[in-house]
Amino acid sequence: MRKYEAAALSPDLSVQTVSRTAPADPVFEEAAAAFARGTLLQTVGGPVAVEDLLPGDYIQTAGGSEPIHWIGSTTYVPRVEDSDSILTTLYRVTAGAFGPEAPASDMIFGPSARILVRRDAFRAVIGHDAVFVPLADFADGERVIPIQPGGSVQMFHIGLRNHGVLNIGGIEMESYHPGPGLRRSLGPDRMETFLSLFPNVQELSDMGDLGYPRTSREAAMRLAV
Repeated sequence: MRKYEAAALSPDLSVQTVSRTAPADPVFEEAAAAFARGTLLQTVGGPVAVEDLLPGDYIQTAGGSEPIHWIGSTTYVPRVEDSDSILTTLYRVTAGAFGPEAPASDMIFGPSARILVRRDAFRAVIGHDAVFVPLADFADGERVIPIQPGGSVQMFHIGLRNHGVLNIGGIEMESYHPGPGLRRSLGPDRMETFLSLFPNVQELSDMGDLGYPRTSREAAMRLAV
């Protein structure tokens, strides 16, 4: 089990916060394990560390400035023994790994981070010119380095009104979305616990559809041929 915290923007623009103990498994961890404490996001008032953001703050996205609707967080703990956990390895992205100033300096991400890969060739095959690919698929020991810090690291994820693209350190990255088919993988009790982390929605369908498909790096390379 693992502790999760969340903050959500209510219809009246107030902020609701929740804290839950829930399974240390991919479904729950993916909602909170993308960006490490200290990650800077560009807001209308300048760069702000992810741990200092609140629902309602406007951040830079591919579609312009958009308000944050949800923030989830949990903590990486070294030497987790739960075999279902994906939060056992973090990833150091070195300066310039994805292009000049992308990022400008080394950054730390978690296992649920995905980056947007754009290729004109994708459109003819899937109807979109971009796909989200797990950052972990780019791990090569040089540009993207798997790490297992010896101490705890607070992790976060950010949700917009709709599935979208965040600009983080010059890299286009995915905002949180539970993805399709989640209801089939969760029983009623786990679904109730999962939805309790999202006081701004009643049903999974309230989060809308994926803005771009998700796939692996290998599959994306095949699509681009």
